[in-house]
Amino acid sequence: MADSDLRESDTQGVTGETRLPPAASLDAFATRLAGSKLWANRLVYGTLLVAVSVGATFLASPGLYSQKIPELRNEDVGKPFRGASLAGFKASRDYEVLDETRTASGRDEARARVQPVFDYDPSVQSSVGRSIDDAFSEMQEVVEEYQIEHYLKGDGKAGEDPAAANAAKKRGPETKEEGAELAARLRDARKRVEGHIYLTDSDDFEALVQNRFSAEAQTAAQRLVTLAYGAKLVTSRDELSRVDQSGITVRILGGTSEHHLDTRQLTNDQRGSGVADLREVSEALDRYAAVPGNLMPDTPAALRRAVLRLVKRQLRANLTINLAETEARRRAAYEAAKPMVVSIKKGQKVIGDGELITQTHLLVVQKMREQTDELDMLQLQVGGAGVVAVVTVALWLFLRAVGRFRPSRKDALFMGMLLLGLLGLMHLWVTIADAVHDRYPQMPIEALYFCFPLAAGAMLVRFVLSEELALFFALVFSCLCGVMIGNSLSFATFALVTSLVASDRIRYAKDRTGIFRAGVWTGAVGALLVVFLQLAEGRGLWGDTLIGALFALLAGSFAVPTLVMALTPLTEAAFGYASDIKLLELANLNHPALKELIVQAPGTYHHSIIMGSLVEAAAEAIGANPLLARSCAYYHDIGKGRNPLYFGENQKGENRHDQLAPAMSAVIIKRHVTEGIEMARQYKLPRRVAAAIPEHHGTRLVGFFFHKAKKEQEGKEGPVVLDESVYRYAGPKPQSRETALVMIADAVEAASRSMPEPTSSNLHALVQKLINVIFSEGQLDECDLTLKDLNVISNSFVRTLEGIYHARPSYPAAAVGGPSLKPALTLARNAPAESAPAKKSGS
Repeated sequence: MADSDLRESDTQGVTGETRLPPAASLDAFATRLAGSKLWANRLVYGTLLVAVSVGATFLASPGLYSQKIPELRNEDVGKPFRGASLAGFKASRDYEVLDETRTASGRDEARARVQPVFDYDPSVQSSVGRSIDDAFSEMQEVVEEYQIEHYLKGDGKAGEDPAAANAAKKRGPETKEEGAELAARLRDARKRVEGHIYLTDSDDFEALVQNRFSAEAQTAAQRLVTLAYGAKLVTSRDELSRVDQSGITVRILGGTSEHHLDTRQLTNDQRGSGVADLREVSEALDRYAAVPGNLMPDTPAALRRAVLRLVKRQLRANLTINLAETEARRRAAYEAAKPMVVSIKKGQKVIGDGELITQTHLLVVQKMREQTDELDMLQLQVGGAGVVAVVTVALWLFLRAVGRFRPSRKDALFMGMLLLGLLGLMHLWVTIADAVHDRYPQMPIEALYFCFPLAAGAMLVRFVLSEELALFFALVFSCLCGVMIGNSLSFATFALVTSLVASDRIRYAKDRTGIFRAGVWTGAVGALLVVFLQLAEGRGLWGDTLIGALFALLAGSFAVPTLVMALTPLTEAAFGYASDIKLLELANLNHPALKELIVQAPGTYHHSIIMGSLVEAAAEAIGANPLLARSCAYYHDIGKGRNPLYFGENQKGENRHDQLAPAMSAVIIKRHVTEGIEMARQYKLPRRVAAAIPEHHGTRLVGFFFHKAKKEQEGKEGPVVLDESVYRYAGPKPQSRETALVMIADAVEAASRSMPEPTSSNLHALVQKLINVIFSEGQLDECDLTLKDLNVISNSFVRTLEGIYHARPSYPAAAVGGPSLKPALTLARNAPAESAPAKKSGS
């Protein structure tokens, strides 16, 4: 924001003007909206909790408890059974054992009983008949056009006598030349016919041309169509061969379009061997070859053959087998067949001691083990998921009550994915460690477990988020690690302590060396803890204890920081987070975006640098992220570099807004937000930094131009009601403490420049009033700033501004080679001299 807009828009409360309170209806709507948003958040969090709980339980499950059902293998068939009890093996509960052989046989029989399904489409006949009619109509139209044209050339009376014109249409060609000319036209129109019917024989077409596609031939063709479709037609005998002696199921299709069939479940069972009403398309007209001669006795034989063959080519099957439906019904019958099961009651003897083992025994015992495994796994999953959910919710609620614990949905998703990912890697590592231990029994299994970088998750969460979220993650993750390693309390303690140390030391990491330094601290504490845990369990100080301590040291010093360094860029790219290392890179004034800003808009650049000092000190005071706050301040106004001369801090005498309407000026001022967002994408700024571009304005008014527009309407007859949305920023309001600091500092820095006497008391009054105005407008409703934080921010801003605007003593003339200088302020104090006209320009 430019200092002129800040001076005018952000200090309206200072000059005594008040904002209109929102209407009651808007309050009610906002209340309902907030309620729906609350329930939506609860739904998202609940879904995520269930997903993470189930996934974590699946990954952390130690395996199934051993069952007392005997293990029988194929090689045991024919051998006597030797059980733990002389009574043999009895079922401990009811079982239903599936007999797969009998079940498969019954299902095959059910499938074979399903008859093939044919689809009968009555609309095919009308479609074929309509195509023939359309083709004849096309050619008859050509004949009529020629006859009218010929009549007009003859005596020209058709236009004067309509009756004569109609007579001309019915009159045939009078000469041989005219007949040849008409035939030529009909041949030229062959493509019009082929648009409706199939023509493959030129002799047949020529016969129809000589007949001029007469109505008599058309009637004969339609009669043949009617006769052909007196039976159900199929494409080939191959489809007829699919009809077995048990009959078929004919499914009648509704509708008239072959592309949009309304299938109805109407079936007509044609049982028995009689399928006389089914004929092949190519044989449909064999018995009706004499029909054209009966209907057209005085016509040439060539014409009668042409009509017959024409109709044959147009016939299509109206009864087609539906293989998909047939297969679907057979599959449904197959699946609907009841399985054949063997019922075993509780206490029933399955196999006696000394009894020879048979295939039936093998089948029953294997199925009993499978069913028992499924039952135990379900119980394990339900119980484990419940434990994870209860622990997570309890820690979540506790931390929300006692600390600054306000994770967003994105943060919850990130921690959930990280938790599942680390548990998956831990599950894989445990499998590898067990295999290594089996191969090298002298290697202690606990030492191999300590090699896993357990503290990497909490370190990463603290590196990109906050210590409260890191504590939450460490508590949940350590509990699950203990469950995974056989409910080991010592392993859970090791995971918790190393995670806490890692998340504490990573906050001092400002570069990659700092990450490894934090890892060394983590490894050292982990190694010391392993020694104490082993001593507490009575395992002594040597041997396995030292090996475990060494592995813990190596894992913490190298594996943990390496994994964090690998995951940090991926996390920043996927979730828009910014680690301290990334923020330090952005705070470098040699960043291309800042170098462009100092060239295009030096006043805005200077304004941003001063704001960086303000927000960094305030963020440190309230426990926010100072690096993030300073980065947000540096980049919050980069969009002004596109049109710098429209902002007061960059103007030198000329004010371009003097020639513009207030509404147009407001649009130009607001446009620096959208342009800033575009530049943020261009320079790939992290989302948390880019969020300061729209959020530092919130939904405030471009105050100077809004009041200028109101003043212009005063005294006019029929003043225009101003559309406040034209002058109001789109938002959103600040969502974090850092962007809220930028909003407040934006107003304070600009307003303080215009103070004639920036004394400590005046600065304190100014800062307090601006904070009150922003607070009363509701701009801080969506961030986590408290009233105590606002008081701390006010004092911090005053201290920083006192350092910026402190007065300096006058210098003796001899010291500077000229007359003595009057007391002066710093460069920031003298800078507004060139931006004095900016009071009219807004921001």
